[in-house]
This record gives sequence, C-alpha cells and structure tokens, in this order.
Amino acid sequence: MNKILKYFLFSLAVLLLQLNLLAQNTDSLKLALKNAKHDTVRCNILAALSESVNFDELPAFNEQLMVLTKKNADLLAPGNPLKKFYLKLYAFALNNFGFFYDEKGDIPKALNYYLRSIKIHEELGNKSGIASSLNNIGFIYKKQGDIQKALEYYHKSLKIKEEIGDKKGVSKSLNNFGSLYKDQGDLTKALEYYEKSLKILLETQDKRAIATLINNIATIYNSKDDLLKALDYCQQSLKLREEDGDKSGIANSLSTLANIYKKQGNITKAIEYHQKSLIIYEEIGEKKGEATSIINLANMLAKDNQLNNALLYANKAMKISKELGFPEHIYRSAKVIKTVFQKQNKFKEAFEMFELEIKMRDSINNQETQKAAIKKQLQYKYEKLALQDSVAHAKENEIKNAEIAKQTAEVENKKNQQYALYGGLALVMVFAGFMFNRFKVTQKQKQIIEIKEKETQHQKHIIEEKHKEITDSINYAERIQRSFIATKEILHENLNDYFVYFLPKDIVSGDFYWASKLNNGNFALVTADSTGHGVPGAIMSLLNITSLEKAIENYTEPSEILNSTRKTIIERLKKDGSPEGGKDGMDASLTVYDFKNNKLIIAAANNPIWIVRGVEVIEVKPDKMPVGKHDKDTISFTQQEVQLQSGDVVYTLTDGFPDQFGGEKGKKFMSKTLKSLLLSNSHLPMLQQKQILEKTFIDWVGNNEQVDDVTLIGVRV
Repeated sequence: MNKILKYFLFSLAVLLLQLNLLAQNTDSLKLALKNAKHDTVRCNILAALSESVNFDELPAFNEQLMVLTKKNADLLAPGNPLKKFYLKLYAFALNNFGFFYDEKGDIPKALNYYLRSIKIHEELGNKSGIASSLNNIGFIYKKQGDIQKALEYYHKSLKIKEEIGDKKGVSKSLNNFGSLYKDQGDLTKALEYYEKSLKILLETQDKRAIATLINNIATIYNSKDDLLKALDYCQQSLKLREEDGDKSGIANSLSTLANIYKKQGNITKAIEYHQKSLIIYEEIGEKKGEATSIINLANMLAKDNQLNNALLYANKAMKISKELGFPEHIYRSAKVIKTVFQKQNKFKEAFEMFELEIKMRDSINNQETQKAAIKKQLQYKYEKLALQDSVAHAKENEIKNAEIAKQTAEVENKKNQQYALYGGLALVMVFAGFMFNRFKVTQKQKQIIEIKEKETQHQKHIIEEKHKEITDSINYAERIQRSFIATKEILHENLNDYFVYFLPKDIVSGDFYWASKLNNGNFALVTADSTGHGVPGAIMSLLNITSLEKAIENYTEPSEILNSTRKTIIERLKKDGSPEGGKDGMDASLTVYDFKNNKLIIAAANNPIWIVRGVEVIEVKPDKMPVGKHDKDTISFTQQEVQLQSGDVVYTLTDGFPDQFGGEKGKKFMSKTLKSLLLSNSHLPMLQQKQILEKTFIDWVGNNEQVDDVTLIGVRV
C-alpha cells in the first residue's frame, strides 16, 4: 500500500478515536488541538471547533483551519490523496467565512467566500459541498429580497441532496423552503414544507434538528393565531431540547414561548420568558442570541410602558450589536430606542435614532450590495469558463506537440532542424527590433497624453468632488423620503394581489404612495402628486404625508381625511413668507378598502380612479381642486362608494404617465391610450402588467427626457 495512503488512513483512525473520546466537548477539543502532533488531526479538530464554538470565536479557529489546509494542499502533488483531504477542509473553511460575513451583513464578502468554496467542491466532485454552498447562496438572495433567485439556488441544492441520498440535507432544504415562504407571508405553504422536512427528520433520529423544526412549526401556528397548537409544539420542542441538554436551543424555545404569550396579550408572561431566555444566552456566552433576547425584552417593556427599563435594555442591546457588527440588530435596537424616546416626548433623540434605523435598514438591503453580489456571480462564471477553455487548449496543444514529435522522428534531419532554428532566431530578432521601435513610439505618445491629462486633472477632480457631494446629499434625502412611503410589509399584509409602478423623474420625487390601517379597521391607500418634483417636490411630499398621518388620527371617512389634510397643509404653508401663504399641496386619490363589506370608498383631488370590470372601465371622477390652498378650499371633498366585485382591478395614478411626451411624433401618451392599455392587459397577473407598463413607458420615452414623476398602482380584488 502507498506510504502516503497508509499515513492518511492512520491519521483518520487516530482522529476518529480522539473525536469519540472528546464527544464534541468544546474545552476538550481546544485541549486536543494544543496536544495534536499531525496536521491532519489539527485540521479535523479545527473543523469540529468551528462547528461548535460561539459565533464571536469562529473567525480565530476558522482562520487557523484555512491557513493550515491551504499550506498543506499547496505542497502536495495533484494525485496525492491527502491533497483532496486538505482541499475539502479548505472549502469547508471558506464556507464558514461565507456564513460569518453573511451574518455580519457584508454580503459581497460572504458571496465571495461561498463562490470560492463551491468552485473547489466542483473541482473535487464533492456534491455534498456543492449543495451546501448553493443553499447558502440561496439564503443570501432570500435576505436580499430576490425570492426567485433564492428559490432557484434552493432547488439546485435540493436536487443534488436527493441525488446523493442525503436525508438530513433534504430535510434542511425543505426547512429552508418553509422559512422562505414564511417570510413571504404564505403560512400554508411554509407549514407544508416544514411538515415534509419533519417527516424525513424523524427517520434520522436527529433529536436536536427535530426540536428546531418543531419550534419552527410552533412559530407558524403562532402567526396563524392558532395559539393552542403553537403552545403545544413549542413545549414539545422545549422538552426535546432539555433532554438533549441543548442550552442554546432551550433559550430559543423560551423566546418562542414569550412570543406566543405576547400574541395572547399576556405581556407579563412574555417578559418573564424573554428574561429566562436571556439568562441562558448570557450563561453560555452566545452574544448573538443575547442581543436578540435583550431587544425582544426591551420591546416588551416598552409595550408595557416600563420606559426606563426598556431604554436600559435597548441601550445594552445596541452596545452588543455594535460590538458584533450586526446591522439587523442595530436596526432593531434603534427602533426600540426611538419608540421609547417618542413616548417620553424626546423628539430630538427619537429623530437621531430614526436616522440610525434608516441607515441600518439601507445597509441590510441596498442596491450596491445587490450589484456586488451579481458581479461576484458573473466573475465566478467567467473564471469557470476560463478554466474549461484552458483545459481544452492544453489538450489541443498536447495533440499538436505529439504530431510534431512524430514528424520530427521520421525526418531525423539535424541540418534542416538547425537551419530552421537559425531562421527562427533571425525572425525573432527582427520581430523584437520592430516591437522595441513600436514600444519607443508608444512611450512618446503616452508621455504627451499624460502631460495633457495633468493639465485638466485638477479641475476635473474639483468638479467630481462637488458632483459627489450633491449626489450623496440627494441620495440621503431619497432614503429619508423612502422611509415615509408605504412599505412592502403593510401592502403585503393588506392586499392579496397588486403592483406598484413608481418611477421618479429625479432621485427624489414629488409623487408618493402611502398606506395605513384606519381606526375602523379599513385599509387606506393614497396615490399622490405633490407640487413640483425633485428636491422641492420631495420636501412637499413629506409635509403631505405627515398631514395625512395627522388626519387619520381623528377621521376614517375619505372625504373628512382629505378635508383635514388640506386644512393642515394650508395652516403650515401660511408661514412661508408670501403675502397670501403658500399655494402648494397635492393632487391625490384616497381609496379606502372595506374588505368586510367588499366596498371601495373614495375621495379624490384631480386624480381619477379607474376600475376595470370584465370588458368595461368604470371611471370615478375626482373633484377639480387640489388638496391645498384653492378658490374652493372651503368646499368639502366629495365621497363616493363603489360596490366591488370579485376580479375587479382598481387602478390609481398620477399624471406622469399620460403626460409623458414620446413616440414617433413626440406627443403626449394621453389618458385614453393608458386606459385602453390597462383594459387590454387587466386579465394578466399583476407582475406581468407592471412589466408591460415599464416596457411601454421606456419605449415611448425613447431618447426624450422624462417630464414628470410616474406613479401607477393596480389592485386586484
């Protein structure tokens, strides 16, 4: 038997013996690492440690594993069995760092490590490793909000796990599908995948994984308001974790129990269980769980109006979250602190926390991160193709060289070979002289260009700096404005099937869409066009939104909401310094959905509402006056009601789309054309309708300039 193979098998035997004795005890593993004499044993112990240590200890052990495996793999020849052993663990370490940076919110770094890991697994033909990395990339896309991409990678991972018969892996993939659908609000589908996963897991007898999955099912029933089932599943999970001695899992189950009691309205019990969970996380030194428990506890205390205690815990959570560098935890901590300051009427401090909250929310999911993720993915694909081309080229050269060698052997003419050699050398010399001459000419040209560039570089730098300052300011303003408009969460929660086509002319917008649950339980949706666009329009939109928010505190009827909003806007703009007070405001359609009685209650200022029912368009005409100072500003807005039918599609819009110039003759698109377009496509899925609108608008604009902000919302009943 090969000596290297003997050594390899011997090392593995020693390792298995050691790991059986150590029984996954972290302290014992650290001691074994200190005493380990062979790199194979060290690497396996480091791998076990990276699986079992706390999150904040992971980088140190994982870095050791990565360095040690890379060093050994580089020293060994391709055919050596130990090389594969080290490369496999090197890929494992890369994957660990991918997870670490994913949790830290550094998505480009996380994706970089995951793609490097998957590349090695593919070279080794390690299907299990490939499946694991594909799953992790899917998780990143899920966090980024790209659900289609997440599903694509989850399916790829699941397919491989099914091919290799990895039952635990299949169960984990099904669990991931469940979590994804849960986050999307599809609780029925989430429960279906969790139950499929549990069925497979029960065959494996993996008590810890079973307990985690049962706890997940408990959260689904909690979300579905089936609190008895939620409590039953959570207690099953807690019992299994107590039997297994899984302290981290016990803390997690206690946290779930707290959330169930919160749903029941038992705030005292919720606080009690969050405190129990926190004690365990502190005891085992699990900082991430500790931060989560503290935030949950602070949130409960704030709800119970124990404001001083809530602030104390929230500040503690903020400190830990900043130490860990977790944007999501900083975001949640800032949100709780902001709520406490608002209740204490400390509005300046509340606004500071609000700014941090927005900054962290943008950090969790921003366009630059998505661009970086796509760039890394394309880079990986390019490198993979380049490797394939390199292998093909090498094979082609090998065949050619063999043919040349054969011909040379047949000819065996040294004299001709010498002539050929001398001739070749002469050609090389001539070519080298030519290239040197071209190099000198190019160098001269380059020097002239560099001198010219230096003459303008200073001015260019100043212009770029000024442009960057202005752009950064506007981008920051856009983030603030975005925090005021309707979130996906509130729209998903209240509307089953809808689309929002929102295209500002500039970075910030005078158009906005806003939504809220009213005091009578109905759902209000506003589509509005503030006076102006760009920065002035955006500032006006914030005034309009805050005026709407004030109005719904006291009113639930659409006409009364618009009347009150108009009054607030006029009062606030009286102070603008002009003799008559500001005449700015907004055109708006306010649609209130009474889902219990299947009614649409409307008040509209200059903006129409179109309802497509079958093959007809019902137009609800607006009042010919704005929400703001006007000759008719003492007249109440008209309130209209429409009895909705199943399948109706309600469209609300501003004038940006119909007023856009374009087409072959540079004319306006016109409301009539837009109405006809919506009618002809109203039977299609809402997402497809939005895509058609986007393409139509882009094609219509062509080389022209966009003249105004565009907002168009469709809601299927």
